[in-house]
Amino acid sequence: MADSGQRYRLGVIGSGVMGRALLNAAIRGGVVGAAEVIAADVSEACRLAVEQLGCDATEDNLQVVANADNLLVAVKPQVIREVLGSLREQFREGQLLISIAAGVPIATLQEAAGDAPAIVRAMPNICCTVGEAASAWTAAPGVNDGQRAFVAELLGAAGEAVEVEEKLIDAVTGLSGSGPAFVAVFIEALADGGVKAGLARDQAQRLAAQTVLGAARWVLDNDGGPARLKDLVCSAGGTTITGVAALEARAFRAAAIDAVVAAAERARELGR
Repeated sequence: MADSGQRYRLGVIGSGVMGRALLNAAIRGGVVGAAEVIAADVSEACRLAVEQLGCDATEDNLQVVANADNLLVAVKPQVIREVLGSLREQFREGQLLISIAAGVPIATLQEAAGDAPAIVRAMPNICCTVGEAASAWTAAPGVNDGQRAFVAELLGAAGEAVEVEEKLIDAVTGLSGSGPAFVAVFIEALADGGVKAGLARDQAQRLAAQTVLGAARWVLDNDGGPARLKDLVCSAGGTTITGVAALEARAFRAAAIDAVVAAAERARELGR
């Protein structure tokens, strides 16, 4: 149980999978110490999990707002307006509020929370649970340089993080927010291909996953982007260019592009 007299550097409202993953990364990366964190959740299991990290836990959101300087709000988009509205009179002037609710724009967050907090809208993805998130964030006017640095450090502890204009957040949602599911489908399809070619399922799945992981690392660590990697693997008249041609014949690129755009459009719809 939290000590209401203590000041905390970070307060978390919503300690489910995403909130706890970001919290765990922040502690592991030295962004905050466990003793500097208070986290709230209605679920006893989530509170126990937070306590196992060494943090204080409570079921009272008001206690978090009253005692923490920076707030990470990790509740579902369907309830964030209600949650912020219930705390509206408790936010302090300039208190940092970071929302990870997909599709909920800064204007809506400000309408619910009032004028007191400095608001950041962030879009991490599920891969923060393994320390390999691809996150983007955008800040409202009034977020100071120190708070910006804290947000970059917090999200960066869980993977890669970039600051973008808010109008691009929906594109980020379609790309890196939804992208893990698209990549999972591709890994599964690669594994299915391996099975069809004669590999055992467990072997095919491990090889497929490692192939995607290795290719991603190559692109991040080398110049030339994915096109350069493709060209290095595709020899004249070889096996790989034959496989690439099969993908092209079935509009693989167009399908991937359409998936990202469709997801981004849906994010815009949800934010209206």
